[in-house]
Amino acid sequence: MVSSMKKLYILASLAVAAAAFTSCEADKEPIYHAPEPATFILNTPPMANQLYILQDGGTVSLTTSQPDYGVATTTQYSVDVTLDNEFVEATAEGGEANYMTLTPKFPTQAKIELDAKELDEALCKLMGVSSFAQYPEEGIAPVKVTMRAHAWITNVASSQCVSNNIVLEAVQLFNPFPEVPRFVYFVGAPTGWTEPSEANAKLYANWAIEETGVGTGIFEGSVNIPAGAQEFRFYTQLAGWDAPNASLGAQTAGSVVNFINTDILLDPTYTQNNWKTDESWAGGDVTFVFDLTDADAPKITAKEGKFVKETYVYLVGSMAGWAEPSEASAAVYANWRLIDREGEGIYTNTFNIAAGDLYFRIYPELTGWGATPYSSDNGGSDLTMTLGDAYKCVTGEGCWTFNWGGGDLTFTLDTTADPATLTVSSATE
Repeated sequence: MVSSMKKLYILASLAVAAAAFTSCEADKEPIYHAPEPATFILNTPPMANQLYILQDGGTVSLTTSQPDYGVATTTQYSVDVTLDNEFVEATAEGGEANYMTLTPKFPTQAKIELDAKELDEALCKLMGVSSFAQYPEEGIAPVKVTMRAHAWITNVASSQCVSNNIVLEAVQLFNPFPEVPRFVYFVGAPTGWTEPSEANAKLYANWAIEETGVGTGIFEGSVNIPAGAQEFRFYTQLAGWDAPNASLGAQTAGSVVNFINTDILLDPTYTQNNWKTDESWAGGDVTFVFDLTDADAPKITAKEGKFVKETYVYLVGSMAGWAEPSEASAAVYANWRLIDREGEGIYTNTFNIAAGDLYFRIYPELTGWGATPYSSDNGGSDLTMTLGDAYKCVTGEGCWTFNWGGGDLTFTLDTTADPATLTVSSATE
């Protein structure tokens, strides 16, 4: 009996111990807590003192220690970059932050990979360079970059955590912006003498005269100048009143200009002297053409009337040797364009085409093969045309076709109605 009692006592003790152990294990369940900032470290790269050369398509890799949240969780990361030694926040009074924030390629990984082009563009913008044309032709000397990282759990405010700062001593930039046509800006009394700066870019979008193509140096466009005496000059960039070689003005301050319906020559120079319309000026549209191909000898012509930019669609098919309708074939399709010269949505042109069976469709842009809104059939079937008849266009890859005896053909695409219509005619009809 005593032995049995001892056994029962031992079993009861073991049960209590097991329960106590289970209770201790329950007490060890992970519990979230806000991180200590010191637990989130952005590591200085081993090559931080060497030259970093940024390249399009490249990456900049950084590593961090994940903040201690007390639980396993998905953490989001971002990186701030500045050209200054310390980060400055925006203020309620309108002061701007001195940094930009980048999202890593894989924003939930503690090994941070930044897109080199995005980093490059951010650093350029911090320097006040925000377009291809603003990037100095001579390049930019390597810059020192200060970085810090942010970590947080989505929808958990207390999880926000900021790392220490690190410094990359020398980062070589490149021009990250797409090469696009430039502008010349009409500046004067009609614009309220508003400073020609990036801060006023929205206003000057209505007073911009566009380059005819990337790098052509020829600018053509029109502005509406109010009646009466109006002083004005031009700026080649939105970089402030005193940007070097930016202001194109008259040889003599106050030179009077009388616009007529034929070209007149303005004689510009890099000054802040203004031209002026006469008191008798009735007001209206004036078209300006700038030839800045020789920066040392700028030329400007002007005449009354509104400028309408030519737009094009492209005749793609057997007559163009079935060249792909892409930018790589732009030289080919310069000879196979239908042109809208009036801005009315009607494109037309006449081509001399050799005899044979013609197959073609119309493409609105040189962006490669695929469906076009100006085809014969959405299923890809070809449609035989009768010359002189108008045919409704559909989105697809079907070709128009007919047998041609050779000679001039006029193609007219009318996009003023929906659907657009295509007519092909010959001089003999």
